[in-house]
Amino acid sequence: MSGSPKYSYAELDRMREQQLAEQRRKREEKARQKRLRELARRVRSEREKLSARHSALSARVAGQRDGARANGEGARHTHLTTTLTSLAATIAAVSDEPSLEAAWAALAAAEQTATALDVAVSAALARQQRSAALAALETGLAAFPDRAELDPEGAGDVTAALDEARRHVGSPDRFPAARATAADAAERHLRRAHERREELARVRRHAEQAHQELTSLIAEAEQAGAGLDGLDAAAALLRRLTAASDRGDTSEITRLTRQTRQQLTSLSADFDGWLDELACTRIVLDAVRRALPAAGLRLDPDSVQTDGTSSILTAHRASGDRIVMAVVPDGSGGAQLVYEAEGHDFVTRLSATGEEQSCDLTAEVLERFQEALEPEGVRAGELSWQGKGKPERPPAFEANRLPGDRSRERR
Repeated sequence: MSGSPKYSYAELDRMREQQLAEQRRKREEKARQKRLRELARRVRSEREKLSARHSALSARVAGQRDGARANGEGARHTHLTTTLTSLAATIAAVSDEPSLEAAWAALAAAEQTATALDVAVSAALARQQRSAALAALETGLAAFPDRAELDPEGAGDVTAALDEARRHVGSPDRFPAARATAADAAERHLRRAHERREELARVRRHAEQAHQELTSLIAEAEQAGAGLDGLDAAAALLRRLTAASDRGDTSEITRLTRQTRQQLTSLSADFDGWLDELACTRIVLDAVRRALPAAGLRLDPDSVQTDGTSSILTAHRASGDRIVMAVVPDGSGGAQLVYEAEGHDFVTRLSATGEEQSCDLTAEVLERFQEALEPEGVRAGELSWQGKGKPERPPAFEANRLPGDRSRERR
């Protein structure tokens, strides 16, 4: 190999810029369609969960009917039944995130109304059937099988209050106060348990969505071969988010979900930039292939390689000597063309300011090649190399090897 690599900077003309912009637009549209499909999948899944809980609540409310009517709560029960009928239609119409959240909130409110109805029926029964009054409270508690996990302290208070009420069930004087204490404890406990369950469900839904989106982005980047900084950290963050969700730690889930969203935004921007560089490189590489014959160069089709967003190929001059070309993104929307040529065609000349190197034969071929790039939509700048004028190492190239070149030895 002769001397140091030669290089120039390439810019896309308006037509090629439009081509690049169109590729970006198609990529963004594809991503938008993917988000819409994911939203539709998530809505279907959440709608099924809503319908299951709605059915369970409807069955519970149907079982309250006779007790409610017999104890002066018929109007409240009828209103709740009407609400559930309307809510079924609301759930069926869920189509996006806001309507999902609204449906969950409406269902939670209906569940709290059903709990309050159990307490009201228990209060009415206390004046007539003391054992039935306690049974009504226990029915309301049984509707929340996870209540002790969500509010362990309150669950203990309710158990103690119910035990105290049962001890006084045969006493007309002491039972009313004991039952009222148990009812108050049950109502407070169920309200706290319900609020915590809904909060946990909400943060888990948001965490699951963030987890899925970041997981999808990581998989897409890895499949594309994008060696982005932060991929390992993102994977570790997702593991912590899963662990927090499994533990049910709402504050930790919220914090990690926020970090996941931030990581998603950062990695998305990096990946978009990487894809833009890759698209630009491919456009320049296509122009390079088309321009080679006009400069008397023949492409070695088996030599084309990709290294990240850079590409490399080998062309042969009429003499058979090789010219290895690399297209390297320059980090500012363009690309750098780097050349390494075989042959001893460097000439050292003396000038008033000292020695200067010229590369007459290779320079002539490469300049002709760069002129041939222009009709292909790529404008290449002045050909440069270390030793020409003021020595300057090209910013995108830090060693006397081309990207991906691991085997060629310099002669």
